[in-house]
Amino acid sequence: MKEFKNILFVSQGLPENRDSIEQALTLSKRNNASLMGLIVSPALPKNMANYRDAYQQSLRDTLDKEITQVQQTIEDNADLPLAVEIACGDKPALKIIQCVQNHHRDLLIKQAEPINDGAEGFKALDMKLLRKCPCPIWLHRSSVKPHSHKRVAVAIDPIVHSEEDKQLVLQLLTVARSIADSCDSRLHIISCWQYELESYLRHHSWIQIDDEQLNQEIELLRDNHRQQLDNLIEESGIAGEFTVHHINGRADDEIPQCVAILEIDILVMGTIARSGIKGLVMGNTAENILQSLTCSLVALKPQGFVSPIT
Repeated sequence: MKEFKNILFVSQGLPENRDSIEQALTLSKRNNASLMGLIVSPALPKNMANYRDAYQQSLRDTLDKEITQVQQTIEDNADLPLAVEIACGDKPALKIIQCVQNHHRDLLIKQAEPINDGAEGFKALDMKLLRKCPCPIWLHRSSVKPHSHKRVAVAIDPIVHSEEDKQLVLQLLTVARSIADSCDSRLHIISCWQYELESYLRHHSWIQIDDEQLNQEIELLRDNHRQQLDNLIEESGIAGEFTVHHINGRADDEIPQCVAILEIDILVMGTIARSGIKGLVMGNTAENILQSLTCSLVALKPQGFVSPIT
């Protein structure tokens, strides 16, 4: 992930940021990258204005303590400064995105908002960032595994319709490969294909499509999808150990299930689709996948994406 040179670490002013702090510090050190921190939190009411300085200092102290504890676990940490700004008030997503824009950050690292036991997906602030933040986002979820033992997967659709689509797929592969190299080294590549007419043609007797002909059509689609997938993997130039999971089914059903079965800790995926009318928007498939995940997420957007927040 050496393309990331200006990293923003975001805290919501609460403890338990250790995983995301460690990733931000380690990645900054590895890439010789600029790193800054931002604390976003609710503002005190006006009748408590006398406590504002103490409140903000408490936020800083809590984060500084976590940063110091993490730095003590990182080798050669003497040159890991982290200047921190505080932004109190409502609309935290707006404050974060404006910080990304004003400071020209190219990666946002944040602890995912906690979810209730048994729940899945990402909560409101994280979803706003996934939809509107102009740079890639790494949302961490805490894990008992050491980073070197974590499993990494990337979800890609090889059926590209533009140069932007193709470049996004290639970037997904290279970023996921880089993350996997720092984890357990094996990269899992997940890609789903589906012959959408199969259930209509096979189960409606009035159409009377020959089964052999239908099977040939399905096999042709599968082979074409796999060939394009293999071509993009080869073009990406990724090396190292990887396993391809070429799955027949809907991506929003199969990807979360595959992630769970493989016990994936970090999933890399694109979150934006082209609408053709209003530019770039979150696609329905991506929305459904995100609401079914319990692992950490690295989300990328295609080149040319412009945040609606200015």
